Amino acid sequence: MSTLDNESDVKKVLITGASSGIGREVAKALIARKHAVFLTGRNESRLNQIEGSTGILAGDLTSPAFVSNLVESCNVSLGNIDVFVHCAGVGLIKKVKDMTDLDFVRVTNTNMRATFLIAQKIGEMMAKSGGGRFIYTPGILGRSPMSGASAYCASKFGAIGFLKSMELEYRSKGIQFSYFYFGGVDSPFWDELEMNVVRDKMIPASYAASSIINVIESPDHLVTGDVVIQPQSHQL
Repeated sequence: MSTLDNESDVKKVLITGASSGIGREVAKALIARKHAVFLTGRNESRLNQIEGSTGILAGDLTSPAFVSNLVESCNVSLGNIDVFVHCAGVGLIKKVKDMTDLDFVRVTNTNMRATFLIAQKIGEMMAKSGGGRFIYTPGILGRSPMSGASAYCASKFGAIGFLKSMELEYRSKGIQFSYFYFGGVDSPFWDELEMNVVRDKMIPASYAASSIINVIESPDHLVTGDVVIQPQSHQL
């Protein structure tokens, strides 16, 4: 990808989950293309390794106080947000019979409740500034159930239900919502999960990022809704 031709094409972007995976690749690519990018994630040292950002703030998106601080810090650094890319999340592959209450709470708290907390703030900020793009990456399990992933699927299905309803509330405010259902992206997401995957058959994180950037840089009158990209097979 080349850099931008006009300064007016520069987008002000907030990315969650920027310390690894798709979020990290999106961040690096947008910075290389001269967009103004604010980053958040759980791992501050990895965020600091991404050079050229407008600002970073590491923390826990399940904390209302942190989310408020994040949005305020982003607003100070960027002025407003044109694009929000929500990649933050945690995985859980465990059968129902083996799952604990704490397992369920942890994954739904991060994947669903945190989505509510940040989306509520971003929605109002974008509405006041005249609109923007809200991009969410739930993964393929946000629309297709899988054995052994009941809690994870519930958290992603719930987040999707929330955001698609929110989309109806904010459509008149000029906010466009896009959902990327990637299946099997090669990222650190899989490192802590008990699944046998074939890395070279997965979607490269850089390719996933490029598809998101195409939407970010598309003309404002073009609307991208649901995008599904998955390999033929990546599991053993």
